[in-house]
Parts: sequence; structure tokens; C-alpha cells
Amino acid sequence: PVPAPTPHLSCNLASSGGPALLSTLHAVLPVVLVAAKDIMRHSPPSSASTFVIVAIAIVGILIASISRRWDSNENVLMNISTLAHPLLVPSIATIFDKPVADQHSFITKYYTSFMEYNVATESRVRRFSGNEVADASFSPGATKVANFDVNRSTSSSNEDNATIPVTCACPHDASDNSARLLPLILFFHSGGLIAGSVKAELCLARYLASKIGAVVCSVEYRLAPINPFPAGLTDAVDASVTLISSAAGGGDTNLVSKAFGVDIDTSRVATFGQSAGGYLSAHVARILTEKGHDVALQVSLVPMVKPPHGGTRSQFVNWHAPFWNGLINSYAWSVYLPGDDGSLSNDYRVSLLVDPPNADILDRLPPVYLQINTKDVLRDEGEMYARHLQSQGKLLGLDEYNTNHVGSIPGKLSKGGPGEEAFSRAVEIARKKLHDVNY
Repeated sequence: PVPAPTPHLSCNLASSGGPALLSTLHAVLPVVLVAAKDIMRHSPPSSASTFVIVAIAIVGILIASISRRWDSNENVLMNISTLAHPLLVPSIATIFDKPVADQHSFITKYYTSFMEYNVATESRVRRFSGNEVADASFSPGATKVANFDVNRSTSSSNEDNATIPVTCACPHDASDNSARLLPLILFFHSGGLIAGSVKAELCLARYLASKIGAVVCSVEYRLAPINPFPAGLTDAVDASVTLISSAAGGGDTNLVSKAFGVDIDTSRVATFGQSAGGYLSAHVARILTEKGHDVALQVSLVPMVKPPHGGTRSQFVNWHAPFWNGLINSYAWSVYLPGDDGSLSNDYRVSLLVDPPNADILDRLPPVYLQINTKDVLRDEGEMYARHLQSQGKLLGLDEYNTNHVGSIPGKLSKGGPGEEAFSRAVEIARKKLHDVNY
């Protein structure tokens, strides 16, 4: 059996209100929204029409509160976000039938841009991500940052832009000790393979570098729907191979050494990511091992694991979860694997539940630390992946938190909630593993 989560993280699924009540919420709130828009369209601006619109909004919030009980384990911001989320679903659904370019534009405008906005200045990082994360980027001892462009492999360089942007962070005092070899962490941002950017999660990469004492390199991999499978995975692998090979080669070819004045210990390479980043973290670790590189650790937090064919209980129970729900998850996979009839679920480059064809590498795969969240559509597939890893003797640890998909990401949404300590725990496990501290 998979190791049980620690007792204080246990939960009661029934307390979340269940799918029936949330379905009612989704049925009623769009009607309320349309009614409000209709009043605004046909009534001249007046105090009376304003009063009606405000009244309808209040009724909508009351309906939401009745349909889904306020979760006393989460903070106010998370609860408000959860209750307001159904209002966004109708607008999200409208993009599915638009041309691919319009879909990409919508996602960039409303998802990636919002993520980047929250970390654009020191005050916003402190407000949304907390002081510890902000200090790694803005304090006197802030991490140093360098940007590189690495070449794509020949098989994927049929575009005008045949390079992959990479941003690396390094502890500010690392070069003070010229004899010091640092671990390398290959970091992959979240966003469901359709959104996100290095910029949106650079503060997390810098936090990792500061807390772990490692060089952390974040890869700007291509995203669907403009660039479906295998473009993003190819970028992640190509950039990782280049960084490791340049570090092993030394001299003028060592990108990290030239930028920071430190050397990389290629025996202490880790992959790290959450959601889509956790998915790529796993795939990159496997493919690097196939290519003969040593990977010391894989960290996958609330990872996407496989296409949603067949469904799971958590997909049903948490279909209407905020931020990353069943609808968005299905859409993301449909544009990442356009035209797939389900057969790609048997491809080891797609599903983490399928082993690489070369069985000889299984013993050389790294230990894996996993996190899953109870109220997440990805929860059950994460547990399937944990069982798969445990059958191979590769599961370093598994923790489950009683929150939704984003409730364990550091910041205001998780503050005071059941997943507040989740990211810190993952960072501490990586620090101990990469610095040979007993875990």
C-alpha cells in the first residue's frame, strides 16, 4: 500500500459539499450572471438598476455559500476564489471552438499575464508569495540570475527560432568559495502545458536556489495549443541535456560557471516542478537516465500524470474545483495531444504510468518525492503514480494535503490553510537529499 498521509492532513470528502451541490451552483450562477448583464444592457444607468444588479450579485453569493459550505480549513481569499470561480467557467468554455491562435491568445492574456502580474514587483511578490520567497529575489542577499539561450535538437529545430530560453538562479555568496561544487536543479513551471512562464515562477526558482544552496535553471518550454506534444517535452529535455553536458565539459563551455563563477556537481542533479512542471520533472528524469545522465532526485508536486481517458473518482468528485478543474484539465490534454483517440496513453513519453521500453534503466531511475491534494482533480492519478513508483522501489515519500490544486503553492491562497507548509517540506527534502543529509 501507498504510505498514508500524516494524520493531521486527513480529510472528509463529504465536507466539501459533493458534486451534486456544486453542479447546482454551476447551473444557477450563469443564469444570475446573464440576468445581470441583461439588466445592464436594457436599463439606463440609474440608482435603481444599480441596486438591482448589486442585489442579484448578493443573491448569487448567497446561493454559492449555500451550495458549497465555507471551508473553515482554508483562508478567506481561497474561499472567496472558490465561490467566485463558477462565474468564470462560461467564459472559459467559449474559447474551445475558436481557432488555435485565438485560444492561445486568450490563455496568455487571462492566465499567464495574471500569473506574471502577481510577481512583477517586490511589493506584489511580498503580498502574494510571502516574505521568504520575496527575500530570495529582493533582499541584500538575493540570488543572482543569468539568462541563456540553448539550441534545440536537430529533430525539433524546424522553426525560425531554434533556441530555448533558460533562466538560472544561484545563491548570492556561492562564488565566495571557489572549491564549492553546487547541485543543479532543473525547474519546470506550472500551467497545465498550456499556460505559465519562467517569469511567472522565477521567484520560486530563486527561493529554491536560496534555501537549498543550488543552481536552479528554469526552462521556457513551448506550450500547447500552438505547440502540442512533443514540443514542450523536447525543449525541456534539450535544455537539460545542454546544461548538464556543459557543466561536465568544463572550461568555456560551462554556461553556469561562466555566469556565476561556480561549478556544478553533475552527480547531484535534480528535477523539480508542480502540476505540469511535476509532469515534466518526471519525464525529463526518465529521459536523462535513458541518455546516460545521473539524476539524484525527482520532485513532482501535484503532477499531471496521464490523459483523463477513463476518468477517476477524484475527477468526478472535484470536477468543479477552483483554478484547475475537470473542464480545464480535459481541455489542456485535448490541445496537448490533438486528435488523440486514447492510444497515446500507452506512450511512455505521455503517461507516467507507462515505463520506458528499455527496462535496464529502471534500476537507475532516481528516487521520487510526490505531493497530492485531496480536493484536486489530479489526486487519484497522483496516487496511481505513487503506487507505480512504490512497486519499483522508487518512492522516496508521499504527502497528501486537504486542499485544492493550488492550495499548496506558497502565497496568499495557501496562507493559514492545510497546504501552507507543503512547498517548504518539498524544499527541505530536496535540500537534505542533495546535500547528503539523512532523510
